[in-house]
Amino acid sequence: MRIESLFFFLLCSFSTDAQSVPLDQAQWLRIQQLKGKSNPSISYSVRSLNQSDSSKIFKVTVLPVNVTGKFNSHSPYGWNDAGMIMAKGLQTMVSAGVYAKWGPLSIQLQPEFYYAANSPYPTTVGYGYNTGKSFQKTYLGQSAIKLNLGPIAVGVSSQNNWWGPGQFSSIMMSNNAPGFNHITINSNKPIKTPIGHIEFQLVMGRLSEDTSNAFENNFMRQAAAKNEQRYFNGIMASYQPKWIPGFFLGVTRTEQIYFSNQALKSGFASKYLPVFLASSPVDNFNTSSIPSDGAFSFFTRWLLPKHQVEFYAEFAYNDFKKNLRDLSVNTSHASAYILGFNKIISNEVNDIDWLVTGEFTQMAQTSSYVLRDAGNFYDHYFITQGYTHQNQIMGAGSGMGNNVQTIQLKRISGKNFIGIKLQNIKQNPSADSVIRPLSAVNTIGTRSIKWSDISIGFLGSKQFNQWRINAEIQLVNRKNYGWEKGNAFNVFTQINGQYFFKRK
Repeated sequence: MRIESLFFFLLCSFSTDAQSVPLDQAQWLRIQQLKGKSNPSISYSVRSLNQSDSSKIFKVTVLPVNVTGKFNSHSPYGWNDAGMIMAKGLQTMVSAGVYAKWGPLSIQLQPEFYYAANSPYPTTVGYGYNTGKSFQKTYLGQSAIKLNLGPIAVGVSSQNNWWGPGQFSSIMMSNNAPGFNHITINSNKPIKTPIGHIEFQLVMGRLSEDTSNAFENNFMRQAAAKNEQRYFNGIMASYQPKWIPGFFLGVTRTEQIYFSNQALKSGFASKYLPVFLASSPVDNFNTSSIPSDGAFSFFTRWLLPKHQVEFYAEFAYNDFKKNLRDLSVNTSHASAYILGFNKIISNEVNDIDWLVTGEFTQMAQTSSYVLRDAGNFYDHYFITQGYTHQNQIMGAGSGMGNNVQTIQLKRISGKNFIGIKLQNIKQNPSADSVIRPLSAVNTIGTRSIKWSDISIGFLGSKQFNQWRINAEIQLVNRKNYGWEKGNAFNVFTQINGQYFFKRK
């Protein structure tokens, strides 16, 4: 069998990676690290995390039953919910599965079923689309088959991955969209080297769409997208220098291309591993070349356990700079960034922690786009679906070209917590050249009517015997909803229940 045929077969196969720590559990482990109670060499910038399990040669475990309900009273809101869609009304996710380990081989089968009433909601000229139909779909979910070879694992998977240090958003890869089928080669734990610790993940997968439904990167409207699946190649790597404990540096890069265009390329690396090739920047600026879409980011995280505080940042481009002059003259063109921090205030007397979190996400174009338009970050001329899978943005899910400011306070006791969250979303304040009129140049290209979502949220998590309940409610004032004058009010709620089976 030719290697290209084997590669294609693996992509088409049902996908599954070893038993992994859910993203909410990874967040708890990150807090433990901040308190100096877990491995300080883990970056928590590549998730889901794999649990190292060498206790038995053979093991079978029933995974928790997971049920999530989401509700919006007025219009679509909320993100980082995998296969759930942006919709009004009630929607539900149900997941269950089993994990098995036999020596170095591990199998996790954990499909997900989604149902959404998808009720009609108010639309405007610039936002929204009603299908008039309910939505239901079954995905392979958090499933994986993996061969664990010491610190490195190789396998096929449909799991959601999260790249970068962000907590509420990630520019390059998050759990906002459903997981896609992919081959993965990744580190199971930080790999110790003479110069520090390294973590990485390389994925090669398949992205798809549903052109009958709305696209998140087209302001919840239908898009005239090419109805063809895409090949995706991405890599994330993180480095923790041995001389600077708690300090991490990382980089991510992604490339996607239509399968019909991929067939025109020659050479294995050019077809399947373009993230390792230096020619992609030239391709992105040469319209006569085979169309593709590339993006990259670099990030840092600085952990100070003595002070129980951390700072992090991620900076990204959705297009490559043509040369050094392009970089120096127009540094902010086609860029986005995330800045954030965590601070713990501990009370050792009653074992209560207060966690203060702040994160600021900038996805809108800078004012330089008046002279040189880059389009929105998750949109691209060559790939009409943009950076999406099943019409959902694979990165920051707050919306197309949005800026988000979030402050959150949690009172933590063990693994239980209650909290309050304040959030402000500037909905695409810099309209792209397709939408804004030429006269907008007089206002530096910004919209004349600004749409802002200001919300206050209450959240909590509590263990009840074998159940863990996570809940959140947000009261959202949608000022100038859909970029039209007037206010709207939305109640957003999300409740997740996990039932853990007793182990014998």
